[in-house]
Amino acid sequence: MKKYLSLIMGILALGAVIYSFIGNAPTSKIIGMEVNIWVYRLFWCILAIGLLSGYWKMKNK
Repeated sequence: MKKYLSLIMGILALGAVIYSFIGNAPTSKIIGMEVNIWVYRLFWCILAIGLLSGYWKMKNK
């Protein structure tokens, strides 16, 4: 169950990155703080990579 949760959360994080390119906003919020859109995208990319790599490690066990 935990590995599927990592997969789902990783896909949602990738969706947030893709949506940030479509939304065209100059800033966005992370944990209530307004940040530059590129910092927002970097945050979600790192989160997605971490979650999806965790999924692949669990899958290959």
